[in-house]
Amino acid sequence: MSSTANLANVYAELMRRCGESYTITYGAPPSYLVSTVGAAEAGKKIVLVFKEDRSGVSAKFRTTTPPKRESPTDLDLTGSPLKDDCLVDAIGDLSIDLQLEESNPWKLEEEYQRGIPVEKARSICCAEFLQLAEGLGSVWFLCDGSDPGQTQLLQYEFNPSHFSRGILSYQGVLPAYLVTSQSLVRQHGKAPQETLIENSYQVNPHMRLRCSWSSNNGLPLLVNLNDCEVALNHTFRVGECSPLTQDFMNQLRILVFLREDIVSYHRDIRQGLVRDPIYRCGSGIDMDELRESINQTMTDVSGFADRYSIGQVEFDIEDVVQRAKVRRLTDVTDKLWELLKSCASYKDLKLAFNMLFQCAARCNIVNTPTNKNRLAKIITELANRRLAMPCLSGAEPLELLLEIGLEKLYKDYEFIYTESKLCSTNLLKEDSGEAANEDGSPQNLPQLRKSLHNAVRGDPTPGAGMRKTLLHHNGAAKSGNAKYAGDDDDAGFKNSHFDEQESTERVSKLFQIHCTLEHLLMMHIHLNLSNVYNDVCSELLKKPLKLVDSIDDQLSDVMDIRLSAHYVSDHLDGKDPYSRNITMRSYNKFRELKTTFYFNSENICPPNLAQCFQCDDKEMVKERTYHSWLYRKIRSLK
Repeated sequence: MSSTANLANVYAELMRRCGESYTITYGAPPSYLVSTVGAAEAGKKIVLVFKEDRSGVSAKFRTTTPPKRESPTDLDLTGSPLKDDCLVDAIGDLSIDLQLEESNPWKLEEEYQRGIPVEKARSICCAEFLQLAEGLGSVWFLCDGSDPGQTQLLQYEFNPSHFSRGILSYQGVLPAYLVTSQSLVRQHGKAPQETLIENSYQVNPHMRLRCSWSSNNGLPLLVNLNDCEVALNHTFRVGECSPLTQDFMNQLRILVFLREDIVSYHRDIRQGLVRDPIYRCGSGIDMDELRESINQTMTDVSGFADRYSIGQVEFDIEDVVQRAKVRRLTDVTDKLWELLKSCASYKDLKLAFNMLFQCAARCNIVNTPTNKNRLAKIITELANRRLAMPCLSGAEPLELLLEIGLEKLYKDYEFIYTESKLCSTNLLKEDSGEAANEDGSPQNLPQLRKSLHNAVRGDPTPGAGMRKTLLHHNGAAKSGNAKYAGDDDDAGFKNSHFDEQESTERVSKLFQIHCTLEHLLMMHIHLNLSNVYNDVCSELLKKPLKLVDSIDDQLSDVMDIRLSAHYVSDHLDGKDPYSRNITMRSYNKFRELKTTFYFNSENICPPNLAQCFQCDDKEMVKERTYHSWLYRKIRSLK
């Protein structure tokens, strides 16, 4: 029988005997337990015994949530392409104006947990039914801390070869200077044979540096910045996107909304519901002004600015991102994306495409599209008088807009990564799935690499006998086919191209690229570790792609990477850790003693749960102070 099944049997027996008096759960351990004793000791599943009280949670203690944003249908993500009002003032210090939403370290359901009297918990631990039960894993009893030792949790661990018990107690608030090797060894009871230490330094509310190492010294060093293992952890949340990158995230959101509306429309068509698609992202634009802007875009003879910098000049990441927001667009379809996405409705968008096609057919086009998307092909064929005037229907206007938007946004990111020397274009174009499976042999690189540039463009496989004079007029009927795509050769030249899975992968890749940029910006602003940017890019962009169907404010991405200690030693030298986890072990053939000391600058327990632990000492001390917990576990041979 598996360990999970064994512990489930223990849970069932506890429910039968104690379920009427206490709340008993079987599942993931509470966040504060994982923090204090460590994830390895807490395990993936535990049985937790406590009292539940849903009436005593004060509103001020509830987990805060970001203010409600406008619904997607009311979003104005486009700005005005006809006004020169999109320039943003230079940002001097993003660390001051991040507008981060602080969240509590505990989960919402943990606010309802209350402890039971310590004596009651001990009596259950000593009960015969629990002593005779068989299983693997631990039962934890949440206590009220009313005893002199302020016991918070009691552990009864099932082990086939050892008696194993643990106790977690709150030690109060103490100044950082009192955390010394001598005091910890004294509390452990003897010189430890092995000590594991992890110091966590908070760079900002969402970025931490963890330094960890082990020692066999009887009096171990509690700070080691020379040969420790360093991990940098940063969480980026979409709702906390900085003003510097907000424009790119807005464009990405438009693409996601476009894809959602296309998929929704095709789903309804397959189910027999005939309707027009919806477009919900534009702020609205005067159609006469739009016509003039389209004509100007198609016939403008102004010179092209250099897309990339000259020479080996290195640019600051923030400066490059700022430049990318106002860079001159050189391709027609990139310029058209900025115009067409501002349309207020599907009707206006369809009318705008008609204006565009009329201009392409009647005007002397100076700027022939260089992109290879479907709209560029239509414009080129119209200008060369090889194509009749298209009549868009169904989701075709949205599909054309989605395709040119994906390509334009990719070019924005490509500009940023190339200009700031964050990584080579080859690395940026690598397919993440293939990179993850790469075996590292140089001879396999040509076969394993795939151009992200072409993947984002979604170029169809060129057909030798494509008839470009045939039009796909019945888009509303045929675009509801499986995956809405297929070989272009089968139906001639189609007005648009869309594949549900392919579009999800393209959007997800752009989101991965954006998240990588956000992580790098925060590293640059707060740590300025310029020597590691290439390695970070390589690691993050080669991660397996996580498919993203929708983007809301709660969507997040976590970076956890390893760094060399010498990169961060100067930043951390002389600073007290934000939290500390120190585990000392002493053992022989018959007995093992493990003591874990956990220190945190903030209380990691819900206030109502730990109200008996609260004290005013932390407010009275000017130096760095820690909330302190002590976990002691003894295992002895049966």
